[in-house]
Amino acid sequence: LVFGLQVLLARLMPLEGYGGFVTLWTWLLAIGSFAALGFAESSVRFLPRYRARGREAQVRAYWRYGLRAVVLGSLALALVALVLAFVLDARTEPGLIVLYIALGLPFLAVEYYLEGVARSFGWFRLTTVPVYIVRPLLIGAACFAIHFSGVPLTLPVVGAAVVGSMALVSSGLALVIAGRMRGPAVTAAPPPAAGRLWLRASLPLLLVSGLEDLLAYCDVLILSLMLPGEDVGLYFAAARALALTNFVYYAMYLVSGRRFALDMADADKSRLQQSVREASRLTFWLTVLAVAITLAAGPILLRAFGLEFVAAYPVMAILALGHVVRAASGQAGELLIVAGRQRESILLGLAVLALNVALTIVLVLAFGLYGAAIGSALALAGRSLALASVVRRTTGISAVSLALPSIKKRRA
Repeated sequence: LVFGLQVLLARLMPLEGYGGFVTLWTWLLAIGSFAALGFAESSVRFLPRYRARGREAQVRAYWRYGLRAVVLGSLALALVALVLAFVLDARTEPGLIVLYIALGLPFLAVEYYLEGVARSFGWFRLTTVPVYIVRPLLIGAACFAIHFSGVPLTLPVVGAAVVGSMALVSSGLALVIAGRMRGPAVTAAPPPAAGRLWLRASLPLLLVSGLEDLLAYCDVLILSLMLPGEDVGLYFAAARALALTNFVYYAMYLVSGRRFALDMADADKSRLQQSVREASRLTFWLTVLAVAITLAAGPILLRAFGLEFVAAYPVMAILALGHVVRAASGQAGELLIVAGRQRESILLGLAVLALNVALTIVLVLAFGLYGAAIGSALALAGRSLALASVVRRTTGISAVSLALPSIKKRRA
């Protein structure tokens, strides 16, 4: 549905306008995880262990503390963005994009946090249905209705539809999770020591998750600063056409963190190694299969955006190779987070991001769109190698296993 939404907007908007939407969408998603202050990731570290040990009061105390922190932090960042939008002048495209980022940031931050909480408890439908089904349907339906009412789909119109859908999804998700978290009243605030522990664990993960998102969108963000909107739209379509491979990686990410946390709660290193090995094999081979299917259907997928987008197929092929290399290290990044190795995650993320930025700028100047794809693929290869090495050195766990997966039933 996310892919279908991109196709719909590419069809209904002029190419230059679609490029503006891509810039807004990418910056919003890239910055959104910073606004969640790392609580989306730290929830996967703490909540499964608290529940496994029967500490329900701490589960609910963390949930409330995290929600308050994310709301206040994201509102503060939104205020900064509003000031920047005023300085840039919201009547210009850059100022308008910053304005919509400011409006959408609190809703997206809460959504990220709630997604982390749902993932911690294995509520996987809550992590996927609202974001990947409900939100695209809301945006698509609104844009479709607006277009056929005779109103042109300009950046301000589509931006309003995006922010409105985020507000509805995050509010609905908050109500559902709040209902599931009901239990005996927790009248007292969490002990100061607990709050400090959660905050100290979360804030470094703000950088970890933020760097991961910046790495994922770095190529598009740089292109938006260096090339015309039409080129950005072509590149983004090639990246979106690989939605199936991204979904495979995301699906394994959803289940792996909780699995690793439960194994660590049991202090069973052999079980943890088995879980990591299984996650790596499944991630790699499912990605290879998804890439093969996607590349075979590539011209058809790109043609869905419009005839002019078919020219982006070579970009799509280069990006697909980067996805395969990324999958070779499985879910090693999630293991570092669960193991509390925030420092290593941050340093690695900074190094890979710097490499990606440098490669992308140099290669875009030399090869245009192809250069951005090559830079992204090389950066993902460096990340995969570095992750496997860091995990091995810090935890003693081998994260790379390319043998065919063996599916066995594991305890929940």
